[in-house]
Amino acid sequence: MKQARLFLTLDSAGAFVVGTIILLFSSLISNLAGWEESFTRMEGFANLVYGSYSGTLLLLFGRGQLRRIFIVVLIIANSFWGLQCFVQVWRLQEEATYLGTVALLLEGIYLLALAYFEAKFVLPIVSNLSRVS
Repeated sequence: MKQARLFLTLDSAGAFVVGTIILLFSSLISNLAGWEESFTRMEGFANLVYGSYSGTLLLLFGRGQLRRIFIVVLIIANSFWGLQCFVQVWRLQEEATYLGTVALLLEGIYLLALAYFEAKFVLPIVSNLSRVS
């Protein structure tokens, strides 16, 4: 149970922190990363959406009301967004700085790791809770 809560917390808090920083400093980050400002804002906004969704799941988990399908959606979304980060590395290879490339690579790795750990630790617990209710 503690591991499930930890990974949902990492998912939500990480997305909120990164999304907020990106949106607050989008001009600076765009310049440092070599990204267009619209892309930077989209990254920040997407992180806030992810943080909201996984935060809602964390609250539902705490109340014992989390359903398996919500975690499956989170795992799929994290996987696709992580892969999207790698696609953006390829797409932006001419204009992104090394910092921008590394940031996208790390975000992709982080999201794919979260998807893996949520599948390994959160999904089985939620599946067991669903059977009990």
